[in-house]
Amino acid sequence: MTSPVSPDPSPVPPTPNPDPSPIPPVPGPDPAPAPPNPVPPVPGPDPAPAPPNPGGPRPIPPVREPGGPFPPTEPVPPNPL
Repeated sequence: MTSPVSPDPSPVPPTPNPDPSPIPPVPGPDPAPAPPNPVPPVPGPDPAPAPPNPGGPRPIPPVREPGGPFPPTEPVPPNPL
């Protein structure tokens, strides 16, 4: 036989909400764009071009012959059934 469950006699009060007022936008003009980068590029020689491909295009592999490396098998006789 079980005893009935009694409700908790001390309920927890709800947590008060924070201030519901929204944060007002800051009035004023739009911020100015950032000035260009004052540091000039470092002068110097142009980078060397990439060397040409010494091997040229890759060769196409030869076509495999039918049958592969194994000897051909004997023909299978038809099923008599």
